[in-house]
Amino acid sequence: MAQGVGQAIAENSLAGKVGLVGFDSDEKLIKFLNDGVISALVVQDPYRMGYDGIKTALAASKGEKVEANVDTGANLVTKANMKDPKIDALLNPKLD
Repeated sequence: MAQGVGQAIAENSLAGKVGLVGFDSDEKLIKFLNDGVISALVVQDPYRMGYDGIKTALAASKGEKVEANVDTGANLVTKANMKDPKIDALLNPKLD
């Protein structure tokens, strides 16, 4: 949905007049963020989600007490921090 709203903002020259925060990221949303069309993205960390999921499953399989809910966090990405190495790795994961 953020793509559609971002497209409407871009097409109607509303960048800077309308604030938009999207969820997750793809090439189009990253471009909108870089171009100032959207204000921020909230992105997850799939590596951490997988790591914490396996760690919790292993603990549960051993009969250890585990938390009912595990917060794997979320990251607010803005144009100002999108080149930070940690954030850049979330936006451009190495898939090899």
